[in-house]
Amino acid sequence: MLRRFLLLCVLALGAVAPTMAAPLTVATLDGRQLVFEVKLADTPEKQRQGLMHVAVMSPRHGMVFPMQPPRQARFWMRNTLIPLDMIFILPGGMVGQIVTRRDTQSDTPTVSLQPVSAVLEINAGEAQALQIGVGDMVRMDGVAF
Repeated sequence: MLRRFLLLCVLALGAVAPTMAAPLTVATLDGRQLVFEVKLADTPEKQRQGLMHVAVMSPRHGMVFPMQPPRQARFWMRNTLIPLDMIFILPGGMVGQIVTRRDTQSDTPTVSLQPVSAVLEINAGEAQALQIGVGDMVRMDGVAF
């Protein structure tokens, strides 16, 4: 029984770390370059897992969910322990919408207003604190927005 529990814990921890962290840059309209270390949720399994069960995330870290082809995105907070900002990225890399979710562990969906090519999740309140806004540009080597 204990062995099975430990195995499940190891498997869950592996699912939380989809890939190594890579830099993502948000270029603000006022000329600042904000760099985040993000994990890439680039498979359906990694996207389903997302940031579920993550207890703490360092500032300027997050997860990016590429969506090719672009589509309307639906995100919830099921099993998500930390409040998040969801930054919806339009085709071409422009920030189209930002939603702050503090209702952790909720099944209520957040739906993008239009088709998006990616969603960036960071700690709740970080977008406002760093003055990230609609119209800013997002880029990441190896990821097409």
